[in-house]
Amino acid sequence: MNTSRWPYAFFGAAAFYAMVGVTWGLAMSISKHHETYSAHAHLNLLGWVSLALMGTFYALLGQRVANWVKLANFVLSNVGVVCMISGLFMYLGQTGSPAVYGPLLVVGGLSVIGGFFVFGLTAITTALRKPAVAI
Repeated sequence: MNTSRWPYAFFGAAAFYAMVGVTWGLAMSISKHHETYSAHAHLNLLGWVSLALMGTFYALLGQRVANWVKLANFVLSNVGVVCMISGLFMYLGQTGSPAVYGPLLVVGGLSVIGGFFVFGLTAITTALRKPAVAI
């Protein structure tokens, strides 16, 4: 059986984002400063939930997907999460300059969209393909 390491990469990134997200949430709760709650929520949804679901898909059907597609999905999704969340944190927390967080939000947003399009098209084309014959 040809097993891929890609699901582990997606799950590992998702777990990392979950750890950052819950720590961030705890820090907001303790400090009673919730200005960046929207960035925190985006991190949990895009980083933890979305990457875990993508990892699940690739664990179940990944052998039918080319490695370059999984790589593109992984890179776009992670660049998107890191840039978007960093930009949102600076914008919402009023800690950065628009010259810094503006480009981060643009790159992050476009990368997230790109990652979702790669994943969505992969899921749709995989669903439309004729199933492999079980022996």
